[in-house]
Amino acid sequence: MKQSAVIQIRDLLKTYSEGNRCLRVLDGVSIDIRQGEFLALLGASGSGKSTLLNLLSGIDKPDRGRIVIDGADITMLNDTRLTLFRRERIGIVFQFFNLIPTLTVLENITLPKELGGARRSSAEPRALELLEQVGLASRADTFPDKLSGGEQQRVAIARALLHEPAIVFADEPTGNLDEDTGAQVLQLLLRLTCGAGKTLIMATHNPEIGKRADRVCQIHDGRLRIDGP
Repeated sequence: MKQSAVIQIRDLLKTYSEGNRCLRVLDGVSIDIRQGEFLALLGASGSGKSTLLNLLSGIDKPDRGRIVIDGADITMLNDTRLTLFRRERIGIVFQFFNLIPTLTVLENITLPKELGGARRSSAEPRALELLEQVGLASRADTFPDKLSGGEQQRVAIARALLHEPAIVFADEPTGNLDEDTGAQVLQLLLRLTCGAGKTLIMATHNPEIGKRADRVCQIHDGRLRIDGP
């Protein structure tokens, strides 16, 4: 049975100015992304992968087009409503971890819930459960600078999943790791997202990751080429 589309992207245009030139980073991009799907966005550096993820997460706005996520047209939301939408429905895993160095591992994971108004004590049980799942239960009180890159990315994954998002965006999550560590982090991310029925959209330049995806989208010259049904 074909899954319904949880994300609908229609005719996205995003341009940037470079001197006197207008660069079309995304030019008429349209696609439906199904619930529970793992979609890989493949393309060279600067091809527009991260730009598309930024638009989907509401961090940036398109010049033209619509993005409907779970029935909500996020292109019509103001900044306050977009922030609330992200906190409730979307998890984001970045390439460079973005952990706060003055906070412990546990504090980094619970911070997004605290920013949303929750008490840390109410967020800690789920945070500790996630730390167990990512293999870092013993490092809850450790600071990020005492962790390896792979461990920091595991913390970042736990942070992204704390609020049980149905949709996860990952921007080159293994790009800052060595091959073996990257493979371990990828396996963990897939288990905690796809294995739990979540929708995963991952930007990567690595075609080997694309082989693990349900579908692959190649981004070139602002256009999207979809490989698969």
